[in-house]
Amino acid sequence: MQQKLDRTLGLYSAITISVGTMIGSAIFVLAGTSYEVAGPSASFAVFLSGIAAFFTAFSFCELVTFIPTAGGGYAYVREADDNGILGFICGWGFWLGYAMSCGLFALGFGTFLNYFVPVIPRMIGAYGLIIYVMATNIKGVENSGRLQNIITTGLIGILFLYIFYGIFHLDLSYQTPHFPEGLSGTFTAVGFLYITYIGYGLVTTASEEVINPEKNIPKAIIISLILVTFIKTAVFFIGASIIPWENLLPHVTSTPLTNTAVEMAGAYGGVLFAFAGLLANLSSINTAMLAASRTSFAMSRDYNLPSIFKKINPKTKTPIFSILAATLIVFISTSIQDLEHISTITSIFALVGYSLVNIAVVVFRKKRPDVKRAFKVPFYPYTPILGVVVNVLLVIQLMISDLFAMLIASLIMFAGIGYYFLLKPKLEQAPKGVTPNPIPVLKANQFHNHDNYNVLVAIGENKNAKNLLKLGSMIARYHQGKIIPLHVIDVPEVIPIDSRNEQFARKTNYYQDLIDNYFQDKNLKSLMSDSLSIISRNTSHAILETARNIKPDLILMGWHRSGLAYRMLGGPVHNTLQKTSIPVAIFKKGSNNKIKNILYPYGGGYHSRYTLNLIKNLTDSYNADLTILHIAGQNANQEECQEIAEILRKGIEQVKLAANIKIKKSNSLTEGIIKASEKHDLVVLGTSSDWGVKNYLTGSTTDKIMEKIDCSGLIVRGEKLIIEKKYLRNFSAKLKKLLTD
Repeated sequence: MQQKLDRTLGLYSAITISVGTMIGSAIFVLAGTSYEVAGPSASFAVFLSGIAAFFTAFSFCELVTFIPTAGGGYAYVREADDNGILGFICGWGFWLGYAMSCGLFALGFGTFLNYFVPVIPRMIGAYGLIIYVMATNIKGVENSGRLQNIITTGLIGILFLYIFYGIFHLDLSYQTPHFPEGLSGTFTAVGFLYITYIGYGLVTTASEEVINPEKNIPKAIIISLILVTFIKTAVFFIGASIIPWENLLPHVTSTPLTNTAVEMAGAYGGVLFAFAGLLANLSSINTAMLAASRTSFAMSRDYNLPSIFKKINPKTKTPIFSILAATLIVFISTSIQDLEHISTITSIFALVGYSLVNIAVVVFRKKRPDVKRAFKVPFYPYTPILGVVVNVLLVIQLMISDLFAMLIASLIMFAGIGYYFLLKPKLEQAPKGVTPNPIPVLKANQFHNHDNYNVLVAIGENKNAKNLLKLGSMIARYHQGKIIPLHVIDVPEVIPIDSRNEQFARKTNYYQDLIDNYFQDKNLKSLMSDSLSIISRNTSHAILETARNIKPDLILMGWHRSGLAYRMLGGPVHNTLQKTSIPVAIFKKGSNNKIKNILYPYGGGYHSRYTLNLIKNLTDSYNADLTILHIAGQNANQEECQEIAEILRKGIEQVKLAANIKIKKSNSLTEGIIKASEKHDLVVLGTSSDWGVKNYLTGSTTDKIMEKIDCSGLIVRGEKLIIEKKYLRNFSAKLKKLLTD
């Protein structure tokens, strides 16, 4: 099923997302450094930076009008590069850059919080903010957007109050000389102040959640850039007109503009401006977290990252695992506590990505000249070319000024390239949740091939003992192995165990005769190993102990029933599945006697690989026709169904298996399989990974299917994974409930 996000953000929310990231860092972090380099002309430098930002901003405005998908700059470069390496590098850089930048905002928030509440350490405040923003984003973009609106509105209000109040306290004599370091100092300040404007691109990463993105996002980018350029220029100009710029340098004070607020309005002014610093960092981290998670979501949807990144919470409509992955990167970035290098690395990622976005505009003008564009870059092609030049020059400047950060950024990029060429191709055959494909490539795991291949058939009290023996014999013959029949006589607690008891002897003889009669056929006699008959008070324990001693390659059992009552009574099938790591197959006899048509519903689970190899065995042994079925969502389009069918087609070619492929649309996996089973003699299922109290009470998906199908059924579970241990299953159930409820 195609993964989509819910559109809940209007124009104002889009503006606040864009403003939220751009407005804080220059005013609350880089003001002192700007005055040190440029003096009073820092206001002119921040104005020129805003003008330069429009070159690339116009490219974003044009591209979003005909590629309004989540992912922003990554999505545009990906389309221009036909989902090639350049598109991947762009997405890789944006994703990690956005997430790493959150560490800066978290540390800044922790610093301001400590200013107000000294008992709260800086790092505790930073980690608390990360958890809060993660929870807000998981709840839904509407909640995140509402939070962003409140925060950014409050921040803009405080800064406009600062500007309005500052007009009446100006001393223009402090503005002379305006260029104490010359124009070179001014343009040096432009270099690092330009980076504080690059946040406007973050709103495009959430374009699938913006109402009418073709119109609202270009408006949001242009309005926010004009607004932020005005506020930054005015604040920088007023700051250097309240206190001599020499007193605002980093070696003099760590809070230069807060000091100017104190000068104008006393202690209350300082507190209010410091509160604005809290809001600025909160606004920035909220926006950057949103951008990071939407970028990885888009990359996963394009098959560039594991499919778990595009998993959407059904209630909140948010890419929950993308948010969790971004949060992990933020925690690491915050814990490093290296503001300077992290800032440079994230800037390099952003500038490289923005350069590629400008190039994408040129590519699309030639590639898709007839596509309708609600917005067009003015003065094309000079505007995007100037955007590339500005971004490249700044990357060179950062490389010269911080060689170590440039080295780290390069290593991260090379790691991404290594993933793209070496690991990503292997993910196509990875299990469900990891592979970037809609479903994993169909693949068969080989049985253990050795001279003593054994199938342990637990016939117990099962009425279908002959059917189990026949199925076990076919599997053993396929591997030139042996079948070991096991019959357990279950003795209640009130009856003493005595092997001389006539009742036990009759039962033992009955099943021994049944086994001997079945294996009278010369073709079957060679498959027969010693049969076992065990008197026990616990059938499950007897089967498990026998398996532990014999170490068979497969345990074959008869279907009983599912649900709470069966499990509470110690059902042997349930206990065997839970407690042994040996592969298990569970057979249910249907109303038909011949098996000529086999149905294999494939969803891509871990046990499907072992199941497929067993199916190869059965189709050869029964000379049966095979149909591979995939249940797609009701909303799956034709293109998605064709893609899934092609993956299945390639898979059956690789495993050299003749099969028909059927893609069926249904909102109910269970009902879809039951309906399809009506025209088949045998349904083979890999065990379900359904966990949790609900499924414990009523049975898993495979249980429900087995109970309702009229034909025969076979449930297969391969070698047990560590994550299927009981305590891990319980933990997984609680985590799944927490994330999806």
